[in-house]
Amino acid sequence: MAKQASKFRDWLLDKRFFRVGWFAKDTHLAPEPEEALANLPDEVASALIDAANDLSAHPSATQAILDPLNSAIAQWMENPNSANNSIVFLAQPVLPVSLILGESLSRLDIENKQITFKLLDWVKRPPHGANIRRRLEKEIGPVAPKSDEMERPSAKQLTVIPNLCWCFLRSVQGLDGIDYMQDTVMNDSSQFMVLGCGQIGWEYLKSTLKFHAYCDQVLHLPSLSGEQLQEWLDPIISQFDIHFSDAALHKRLGNPNQLKDVSFSIDKPVETLSEIAQEATATVKSSVRFVKEAIDHDSDTQSASPKLEYFNRLANISDGISIVALQLFIRSLRYEKDTDYPTGSDTGSCMDSGSNKGLSRGLKKGHVNKQGTLEKSSQKPNQKPNQGSTQPVKIVAQLPKLPPLPELSQSDLYLLYALMLHGDLTIDALAESLGDSPQVVNNQVQVLRNEGVIEQKNGVIKTNPIHYPRLKRELANNNFIIMTS
Repeated sequence: MAKQASKFRDWLLDKRFFRVGWFAKDTHLAPEPEEALANLPDEVASALIDAANDLSAHPSATQAILDPLNSAIAQWMENPNSANNSIVFLAQPVLPVSLILGESLSRLDIENKQITFKLLDWVKRPPHGANIRRRLEKEIGPVAPKSDEMERPSAKQLTVIPNLCWCFLRSVQGLDGIDYMQDTVMNDSSQFMVLGCGQIGWEYLKSTLKFHAYCDQVLHLPSLSGEQLQEWLDPIISQFDIHFSDAALHKRLGNPNQLKDVSFSIDKPVETLSEIAQEATATVKSSVRFVKEAIDHDSDTQSASPKLEYFNRLANISDGISIVALQLFIRSLRYEKDTDYPTGSDTGSCMDSGSNKGLSRGLKKGHVNKQGTLEKSSQKPNQKPNQGSTQPVKIVAQLPKLPPLPELSQSDLYLLYALMLHGDLTIDALAESLGDSPQVVNNQVQVLRNEGVIEQKNGVIKTNPIHYPRLKRELANNNFIIMTS
């Protein structure tokens, strides 16, 4: 069973999952100056993307699945005729619930429990809503009527649906798959159902079809604290020797690099107000901390505070959602000269500096020259003027900030809600859900894609995670079903 779950997880990761797709934009879209990877050398940016996509789920997520799942299976085996034969794990719609569930199941030990294992190893929704039920019946089995209860074999089966959102489409015939799921969960006590689902898709099924009434346990994957995010991202921090800037006012005024990314524009009042609010909040908090540290004379706290403060803020603005925090973290990175090391004739001594060691460890392309500085094989359009010089460099994490949402019409909100409800969709499936022609939907998708609100890869469209916290609140304010009581 663990081998099959691991195989599914690897297949899904290769075919479906992309954590930092927005930062690796299509070649026909020029990177904007404020985007983090546009400010880093191509080799460093490529290595960062690889390192980010190689991260496993945080242990708290897998443990939040394994502990209750082991307990629920044990109870079901003791009393298989009870109604307690299902468990649902809910994740935010931008999280890869299939991947997290697959990673957790690979560690589940049922080898000696005489249970067969059935995994619905889809990596996408069937192309047409009318085909979903037929595909489910083919791969899981037809619904057995209640009258056959005594005639069923005593064999027990663990049936896993990694993503329930792939089992329905909000359309005329697209909900037949959910009818099948309800009948299966209700009537077949020989199966224990493990379901993964996006939270907004679940709320839709809950409010429209009362699907929750057919399930036993419903659990939410936990959000991550600042400390947990720091632990999760530590491999990247160590690999690239990333430093953390201090947002305190006296520090920022003394270092122009910390102020050059602050962007104020009278042409974009919403963006400007958002920028001012985030900058002011962080600066005030850091300055208050500095005053307290100066009074207490605690050197240990002083050295740790910028990093601790960074991750507490990151957890707060990302709502503790790992994929959002990861993108905000990468977006905050800047490539700076390391003023702590000598330049000029003493440059040769800098080749062993920690910052350049970190960069060379992180790179999978390119090389470091004899002076310990990054060189590129060819000049690129976005290459910084000081690249190729002998000035030591380092990567610094600046103040993490949520990007503002662009102006969205009511039609845009309907499209984005459909994406968040289903997790991801193709153009045809999105058009079927919205009741519009694929051509009309595709035109709207490309506009939102250029705005950075959605991303597209291999024909799959999904909401850009970095905008999720604000977009979720915007949808809730416009009376879309995000959370019910």
